[in-house]
Amino acid sequence: MAVGSVSLRQGGPLSPLLSNIMLNELDRELERRGHKFVRYADDMVILCKSKRSAERIMESIIRFIEGKLFLKVNRDKSQTAPISKIKFLGYSFYKTKGEGRLRV
Repeated sequence: MAVGSVSLRQGGPLSPLLSNIMLNELDRELERRGHKFVRYADDMVILCKSKRSAERIMESIIRFIEGKLFLKVNRDKSQTAPISKIKFLGYSFYKTKGEGRLRV
């Protein structure tokens, strides 16, 4: 039996569908751990209360993705940052009067 790899063209119609199928287990793991997050295909933001917890969670989630799901995380694109520095699918975020807001 031979096992090969499949390469998908970025932006192709199958890419988001296969991402959602493969990352469904990650969604369940994040929910089980009680994390607040948003994901679209393979783009994700996990909300944390501090930089230190964000760094711990990122390392833990990378271990989960690579160790349990056998997927490769692009560490050059992965980062921890304050919510005001995040851009996600064309949106940016800010906090005012203790509430998170969205900016297009």
